[in-house]
Amino acid sequence: MRYGWARAAVWIFSFLALASAPMFLGWIGPTPPRGLGVEIGVALGFVGLGLLALQFLLTGRYRRVATSFGLDSMLQFHREMGMVAVLFVLAHPAVLFVTDLEYLEYLDPRVNLMRALALVGGTGALLLLTATSLWRLAFHLSYERWRLVHGVLASIVIVVGVAHILQVGHYVAEPWKRALFVLIGAGSVGLLLNTRVLRPWRNRGRRYRVESVREERGDAATLVLVPDGHEGMRFLPGQFAWLTLGASPFSLQQHPYSFSSSAEAAPRQLEFTVKEEGDGSAAARAVEPGSSAFLEGPFGYFVPRRDSSIGCVLIAGGVGVTPCRSMLRTFSDREDPRELCLIYANPTLADTIFYEELQELEGALNLRVVFVLEEPPEEWSGEVGVLTDEILARNLPDDPVRHEYFICGPEPLMNIAESTLKELGIPQRRILSERFNMV
Repeated sequence: MRYGWARAAVWIFSFLALASAPMFLGWIGPTPPRGLGVEIGVALGFVGLGLLALQFLLTGRYRRVATSFGLDSMLQFHREMGMVAVLFVLAHPAVLFVTDLEYLEYLDPRVNLMRALALVGGTGALLLLTATSLWRLAFHLSYERWRLVHGVLASIVIVVGVAHILQVGHYVAEPWKRALFVLIGAGSVGLLLNTRVLRPWRNRGRRYRVESVREERGDAATLVLVPDGHEGMRFLPGQFAWLTLGASPFSLQQHPYSFSSSAEAAPRQLEFTVKEEGDGSAAARAVEPGSSAFLEGPFGYFVPRRDSSIGCVLIAGGVGVTPCRSMLRTFSDREDPRELCLIYANPTLADTIFYEELQELEGALNLRVVFVLEEPPEEWSGEVGVLTDEILARNLPDDPVRHEYFICGPEPLMNIAESTLKELGIPQRRILSERFNMV
């Protein structure tokens, strides 16, 4: 992640201010306090609501919000803040019940049936939202079905939360306050509808055609897309787009894939290399030439600088090599003279995507490729085993601090690479990572 401390501080302050806004909004005015325990419980609920509302903004793929953040950073922040929001919301009634048992009446259907049903249902939706996010595979939910369930449950929670505040009414007696809280709920759901409905609607006229499907090593395939009746899309090497295959952009089968082609070949031709690993990847590999596709993007800041005096070290595992291939292809088309090193780990040679092509690029660029294989063939002269800190350290450039580092691959590989680079004194600002494990 390439991000200045000053701008990061502004974003953090803005996030905290927005998360706390419902609490301060409720406290504005002559509303009399009701004791420390009650006020703490209420504050937890207000902040929890603010944090939940912000999740719709974080995951909406809005460029201004995601400026200078990688996809993995944004999603990790979303996961962590989502859990914090859940804890705040659950602590809200817990503190109130401990402070005064009379608040249990809110859950008593004999006192108010609709209120009790709404609160129990909203709490159940919140718990199910959390459980399906943490243990999606245990619930046997495909990524596509999980996306639908996640959006529906999140909308239920935010609507019930706003309705609860309006029904209690103690802190929102004034009409302008009630209107603002309605706006918070409607705005959150509106952001979701914009991402899932309005944006695909606007994208319906920007169809792409699958020109060819090229088989690669490692159960991977490269999809070659060309624009169909429009100018196409430009991108920067290392970026990604959300790909929807089929005749309609309104599909749950929407997945993020890195561009694997040269940025210089865009917009007339775009390539995505997909490895069969479950969810939508199998369908992507099986797509027929001539099929329709839709793209949303480009996104991501996993992008090398244009300054050719700064070298690049690319550390990849498996299909994580796809953005690296895009970078190398782009450098080749630009005749970029910068010093380059690719450290690429795989189980076997048969799993090594672009093996022959990377060897050719090694001769065309100022590039050194280091292949790391767990099970190498006979007479193998490269590195052997899984990628370790020792293998990584001995294959880095002589002056590692003067390079940028790009890491993409399985979680263990990325963790090892990031920790090793930090131990070697590489500044955090020069280490960029991209993870695509959505849930």
